[in-house]
Amino acid sequence: MRIALIAPFGLQAKGTARARALPLGRALARRGHTVALFVPPYDSPEDAGRRWTDGGVEVINLALPALGRGGAAWHLWLGWRLFWAARHWGPEVAHIFKPKGPSGLAGALLWATRGQGGHAVSSRLISLFPCLPATCLLVVDADDWEGPGGWNDDPRAGYTAAQRRFFAWQERYGLAHAHAWTVASQCLRDRATAFGAHPERVHILHNGIEPSTIQPSAIGHRPSAILYTRFAGVRPADVADIWSRVRALRPGTALTILGRGVGGEEAALSGVEGIAMQGWVEPAELPAALAAATVAIAPWADTPANQARHSAKVLELMAAGLPVVAYAVGELPATLGEAGVLVPPGDAAAFAAAVAGLLADPERAAALGAAARARVAALFNWDALAEHALLAYTGIN
Repeated sequence: MRIALIAPFGLQAKGTARARALPLGRALARRGHTVALFVPPYDSPEDAGRRWTDGGVEVINLALPALGRGGAAWHLWLGWRLFWAARHWGPEVAHIFKPKGPSGLAGALLWATRGQGGHAVSSRLISLFPCLPATCLLVVDADDWEGPGGWNDDPRAGYTAAQRRFFAWQERYGLAHAHAWTVASQCLRDRATAFGAHPERVHILHNGIEPSTIQPSAIGHRPSAILYTRFAGVRPADVADIWSRVRALRPGTALTILGRGVGGEEAALSGVEGIAMQGWVEPAELPAALAAATVAIAPWADTPANQARHSAKVLELMAAGLPVVAYAVGELPATLGEAGVLVPPGDAAAFAAAVAGLLADPERAAALGAAARARVAALFNWDALAEHALLAYTGIN
């Protein structure tokens, strides 16, 4: 099968292209499919115009428009270039990652110019773009919620009112206009079907990790915990509250924060007793950083955005053999199963008690960590998850 994956942005900073589209492409290539990843590298302009092969995937970074850089017309033109490049490549499947921004625009254009079953806008429009096979299937992927209560409304996004309206429209359109959909959570599946997607064509495709990263690691025995986050769904005030309660139960226990917030949210925890900031860690250094702790925490706030997301960071914690204490928000119960400790959302006292309990019982913590690693290996590696994508590609009547 000839599969075009259309990324929403570059591979350097944000996670969807690097940690979702590309590893899925590698898994599909390992199965013998021909896969290309089309990238609009507006956030990594050093890659503009470059091509390379990664794990059998042809990575194609588009050249960036020269004029009007960063403006609305510039992004619209970039979406058009994505559409044109993917169409010219001639895929049997076009898989759009995120129904907003340039990739969402490319998906909308591919849908509007489809030639399948006489449902195209017009045969005259189709004749202008003869490169796309008439049998090409369009699949739209959503890995988080951008609309009301999601990133669109987050002040850190910096969107204007017009941008918020446009992106919300793009999300609704993309989740209703495709041959099939892949989504990262049950919440997103429910929202897609509410917008008009056919329920039998919406497939849950969780995030995953590469099989090679699921390796035994020596977890530290020092009573300490780790929070691995960009503060997209974690409130600093909640962290401070939980940790003060943990230290009341187990004095001297340390929490290390791994990562940086989009808006520098970690600064609100600077100087809080028992909390240390490690900041951003390069991927090669991550195993050692995780091995320094005995417990990991995921105190997600119960928000529309968190209800819809599925965390690749939690999977990394599990793959390292760390037991995870989490609020039972969104997809976290489905991720952890019996291999972690789930607490009712917002119950800081129960959360702190669960963390203190694991710190006081290293044998139970180790057993949960081993179970977490086994669960990731069985359910959340990309070779297994590729089956869900293939079902979306082939399960259309």
